[in-house]
Parts: sequence; structure tokens; C-alpha cells
Amino acid sequence: MTPEGFPFFSSMVSHDWRALGYPTQSVAQFWDARSCGVACLRMVYAHFLPDLPILPAMLTEDLLHDGAYSERTGWQHAGLAGHGQRQGLETDCLRFSTKDDFLEAAGRPGALIVSIGPSFESPGTSGHLALVAATTDSGHMRIHRPSSHHPTEGQNIRLDLATFWDHFSGRAIHFRNPLSEATSKEGSTP
Repeated sequence: MTPEGFPFFSSMVSHDWRALGYPTQSVAQFWDARSCGVACLRMVYAHFLPDLPILPAMLTEDLLHDGAYSERTGWQHAGLAGHGQRQGLETDCLRFSTKDDFLEAAGRPGALIVSIGPSFESPGTSGHLALVAATTDSGHMRIHRPSSHHPTEGQNIRLDLATFWDHFSGRAIHFRNPLSEATSKEGSTP
């Protein structure tokens, strides 16, 4: 994951509900605390598919139609991955048991949406989704953690691997754009 290229989107959608495609502010307010999966997919799509015309409300409807969300369990990784596949991306739902395996995956081309606890200040390893925006060789990372409290809160959170690991469920979705990888390979010299 490279530091540049991943925009940030909040899961707070009621602040600009009309522009984001929601029919009413109350519908948008319902999704404020529930749209971390939508916000993370928007970040992935904005990076890999910047010309994809998809509003958060449309994305939410697509994902609901696919059964990718339930009030009881939240966002289903397979449902988010399936939506990405329909947009032409390659996806893998992953489970990590070691930090080294995670760092190796995070260093590959693509994007990782990770399942984490709702806060880095309190215990918990699930209930929220975030995008790993960048990693360093030393294992530090930058996370885009969509917030439902303010439209810019959660952008570029810098973490060390130990803190991240304490709040990470071990589950992630890896997204890649095979077209951009093919283009970069064609442009490289042997």
C-alpha cells in the first residue's frame, strides 16, 4: 500500500445527505453509524476506479440487495468482496494469525479493508471496518477509519503494529485492480 492515492470518506453521510443520494436526512442519519463498509468501498473505488459513478446511497442499496449487511452481524466481507468483483476488481477474503503474514499482505499491491474494534482507545477487535492506507518497513501504518461523528474524523490515523494488532480481528479483504497492475507491468523495463 502506498501513502498516496487513497482518499478518505467518512461513514457520516447525514451532513450532505442530498448530494450523497439519500432520500431523506433521517435515512442518512440511520446509516451514519452503519456505513463504514460503504465508506471503505468508496475509498477503494476512488483509488482504483475513479470514473465509477457511484453515490453512497446507491452503493448501500446494492449491498443491501446482495445481503451484504445485517443489523445483527454488520457488513459481510464476502458481500463487500463480491461487489468489488462485479466492478472488475480481484478480491480475496483473508484471515491472519501472525503479524508477519499481515505485513506481507499489506505490502502487496492493492488495498486492504480490515475488521477492527470500534476504537483504538478501548478494547475490542471487531465491529468496525477501516482501510489500511499505507504501511512502512518498520510496521507502522496509516489507517483511514471512517467516523460517524464528523466528516473528516478518522483520516490518516498513524499506528504502530502492536496497537493495530490489539484491535484487529485478523480478518481483511484484499482488493486489486488487474488492469492497473497490467499497465504498470507493461510500462516497466526489464
